[in-house]
Amino acid sequence: MLPDSALIVSFIFSALLLTLAPGPDIVYVAMRGLSQGWRAGLVAAFGLITGIFVHITLAGLGLSVILASSPILFTVIKYAGALYIIYIGWQIARSGPLNLDEDAHSLSLGQIYRQTILMNILNPKVALFFLAFLPQFVDTSSGHTTAQFVFFGFLFQACAFLVMGGMGIFAGAIASALRQNKAVSLYINRVSGSIVMLLGIFIPVKDIWDYVFEN
Repeated sequence: MLPDSALIVSFIFSALLLTLAPGPDIVYVAMRGLSQGWRAGLVAAFGLITGIFVHITLAGLGLSVILASSPILFTVIKYAGALYIIYIGWQIARSGPLNLDEDAHSLSLGQIYRQTILMNILNPKVALFFLAFLPQFVDTSSGHTTAQFVFFGFLFQACAFLVMGGMGIFAGAIASALRQNKAVSLYINRVSGSIVMLLGIFIPVKDIWDYVFEN
């Protein structure tokens, strides 16, 4: 049974927003696309999605076990995750202009793919992100929680590939514009970070609202 359609729409919006937020992954894809063409950018995006699959699988299995053994602990993880999302937003909002002038050595497409997978898998922040993000959208009262984790995991991958792949293809124009106008880059950071923080705040507020008006 699929989750509620409104929840799916909310998840897609959140996933697209978080993937679009300035960060090392999207900068790396842009850097590869700019330095070696759209194929290199697209391969880098695919490598990131492959790495994300590993994190989502581990997070989904681990969180399912935690939920089965201790719903209270799962709730604690959920709200700790909301705080972590707020922290991510704060970090984005206070960061400086994106730097796309890094030296990007020319690599084969195979090397780019392997390098990007390894870079993503070895990043503990990615693992923490999925431990924080996925529980916000899992309906623990409906059963089939593992299936929900898998469903939302693949949905996040599709959203991430849409954004990252698009960034790789259009990296030249995007990177050029950001280089020429640092103020635009800072503005993007402030707006993106603020929206991500609001997403983290919305999670506990919605639960409190539901609790008050359903009891």
